Amino acid sequence: MNRAKPPTYGALPWRIGTKGALEVLLIHRPAHGDWSIPKGKADPGETGRECAEREVREETGLRCRVGAELPSIRYEDAKRRIKTIRYWAAAAGTGRFTPNDEVDAVSWLSLPAALRTVSEPRDRPAIIALGSRLQSELGVRPAPKREKMLLLVRGAEMTKRDGWDPAAGGRQLAPTGEQAAGSLASLGAMFAVERIVSAPSIRCVATVAELARRESLEVELSEHLTGGNLAATLDLVARARGTGTVLCTHEDVMADVLAHLIQHDRTVLTKRFRVRKGSAWVLTGDRTRYRSAYYLPLSPADLSTAVDLNSAAELRSPADLRAAV
Repeated sequence: MNRAKPPTYGALPWRIGTKGALEVLLIHRPAHGDWSIPKGKADPGETGRECAEREVREETGLRCRVGAELPSIRYEDAKRRIKTIRYWAAAAGTGRFTPNDEVDAVSWLSLPAALRTVSEPRDRPAIIALGSRLQSELGVRPAPKREKMLLLVRGAEMTKRDGWDPAAGGRQLAPTGEQAAGSLASLGAMFAVERIVSAPSIRCVATVAELARRESLEVELSEHLTGGNLAATLDLVARARGTGTVLCTHEDVMADVLAHLIQHDRTVLTKRFRVRKGSAWVLTGDRTRYRSAYYLPLSPADLSTAVDLNSAAELRSPADLRAAV
């Protein structure tokens, strides 16, 4: 039987940096060896917001004004315990950080840098949501400069066939799929998107449609993203090096591409391999190779349960890849 743990509450401190763009504060926890968002358990009689504000003050030394709630997390840990984390935005005030046993360092980072740095993928949606909210409500620039990345995206969740009424039109994205597509579209404020290429499936095209609309780009369709011709797919990936490109495809194609990059480019994955529907891998590098990649959940469904993750190399063996190419 699953056991629910007491909720955890936290807040993401933010400020406007010297270049007029948004910065957020992450903490380093030596006991966990990770970079994280300040959070902790509530004291007796303390509300979630009060706990979040106190945790920020205790862990960072900052007095912050807690504002809008950010996406929360509910997941199952390795011991099959249900854990919940609720996050709020926190406008940074005065204070000074003092290293301690629980937190030995803090760092103000741009949003693209924070997405790369934070250790747990499940914390990334809160960072994206903060940037999107402050941009729409306050006109704050989410990033000082839009960086060029390769976003390798898996098509988002569609409505179930048994719940689809053909008389109402074509199948559409499910609510979780719509949320994933919206999160993907908001990344255009942080990453330079110069080209969007999609597998021809309805799922993939619908996933990138809003991003294409916001960036005033046409969605290019490519059969090379449907699977069956890995060499052609890898050619698309290679030509995207050093550019701002979005490739929307399917699970097996993502697995093959990432496994190849681990071998060929020596790409370092910051976490073990996963490819949920409506998720993305953000690959950084230059025109010679992709140096690193981090996993970006885009759908709330991707945050719901723990997953036994295999490495990409385990999913696609070197012999299989050589044969496919």
